[in-house]
Order: sequence, then C-alpha cells, then structure tokens
Amino acid sequence: MPETFGARLITERERLGLAQGDMQSIVGVSRRAQFNYEQSVRLPDVGYLAALATHGFDLTYLVTGKRAPRHGSIDEDLLRHVLIAIDNALPVEPINAAKKAKLVALVYQSASETGQIDPLLVRKAIDLAS
Repeated sequence: MPETFGARLITERERLGLAQGDMQSIVGVSRRAQFNYEQSVRLPDVGYLAALATHGFDLTYLVTGKRAPRHGSIDEDLLRHVLIAIDNALPVEPINAAKKAKLVALVYQSASETGQIDPLLVRKAIDLAS
C-alpha cells in the first residue's frame, strides 16, 4: 500500500485510467499543482477532494490508506467463520441448501454489523429453520 497521500493519489488516478493532465479539467488545478500533490509536496484543499469524490476517487483510501468496503462486499474470513459456526451447530440430519443459505445470510448479516458471531443467534436460527 502506498504510504503517502501523493502515492495514493497516483494509484487512484491510474485506477480510473486518468493521466496527470486530465486532472486539470476534473478538479481545476494546474499541472504543476497536481504534480505537487502527487509528490506530497503540498496537500490539496477540501474543494479538490470534493471534486475527486464526484469523479469516483476513493476518498477514504486517499486520506487513510484503507479501502472503504464496497456496498455488498463480502468479508471472506467472516463468511468462513459463519459457515464453520453453522456447520458446528447443525444437528446430524442434513438441512436443505435453501434453508442453509438463509441461515448463513442471517448470521453473516448480524456478524458483519457487530464484528462477531453470536452463538445464541446461530442456535435460534437453526431451531427456526429445522
């Protein structure tokens, strides 16, 4: 991950298929100002960042270096833990795929909001589905 704002700005600009010269029409800065931002000589103002946001730049990444989770994205590690928790709590008799998918979705949604898997929710959801 690029460590400076300027390096992240270059990464985002390139991700969007833009050249340094394209930035003038997007954000209204000179080529020199853009160069200074990309070299981390200067930091841009809020108006510049607002203009970037309207053109698809990931502001969370630019400012923090961390990608914002996309709406609807899946945390594969959390999903794996949800599947393990459900499999461990399921009774010996098999459950049909449609019911299991609903269990996984319910537990995953709860876990993604709280950051942890609630064993009581797992047990109650399995009881309801059985």
